[in-house]
Amino acid sequence: MRNAALSCFLPCLLGIMAGARAESGEDPTQVYVADGELVYVGLLDPQANARLFALYDSLKDKPAVLSIRSRGGTTGNGLALGRWVRDHKLDVKVMEYCMSSCANYVFPAGIHKLVSNFAVIGFHGGLSSKSFQFDAATQTMFDALPPERRKAMLAQIESTIRDDAKQEQAYFGTLGVRADYVTLGQEERYQRHQRSDPNSVGWTYSLDGFARLGVRDITVINPPWRPGSALKNMSFEVLRLDE
Repeated sequence: MRNAALSCFLPCLLGIMAGARAESGEDPTQVYVADGELVYVGLLDPQANARLFALYDSLKDKPAVLSIRSRGGTTGNGLALGRWVRDHKLDVKVMEYCMSSCANYVFPAGIHKLVSNFAVIGFHGGLSSKSFQFDAATQTMFDALPPERRKAMLAQIESTIRDDAKQEQAYFGTLGVRADYVTLGQEERYQRHQRSDPNSVGWTYSLDGFARLGVRDITVINPPWRPGSALKNMSFEVLRLDE
């Protein structure tokens, strides 16, 4: 996991991702209200964001909490949702998982964060990563493209990374979050731990680690927090920032 898995956040891969989701039969993202909370379940996408924003505007009694379960989505959608959460001063609740762009941009946007004692806030890189790789599904699709299209896509990706990395860092600045929040686990000193676990797909932080990176006001339901204890065949290394 040295590099960022781009299929989770690059806008230039939206078309490929949409086709992959249709072929895999993945359920469309759900947005609704339950127990006085906004609920967002599924990949981050522009249509779901728009439905969420419209739903909130339509409600007389405005919810104060966004409960989210998401494996991520493109950077643009994550940043849009994160900015909206912060602009509306919402809390963010994660009972199961919030990964990739959800962890990068939506989770830290909450004024307060509430997590279950097994919830995963999972990272594998961001736009500020020094290099990148595709995840397995996207790599298969990429390999099937003609050489010229592969070359053009790589050029577009590299250009997008340069431009959007600036936007990412500006966003973290508005939240008071450290610039390496989404890339720290890619440093060599932490890589050896992730490489030792064949099921490792990324990393997360302890409560103290999140706080040191500028992500504070996290409350754990029935602590201690053991991220990922309910996941199967997938693990996230908890980085110890004092190592």
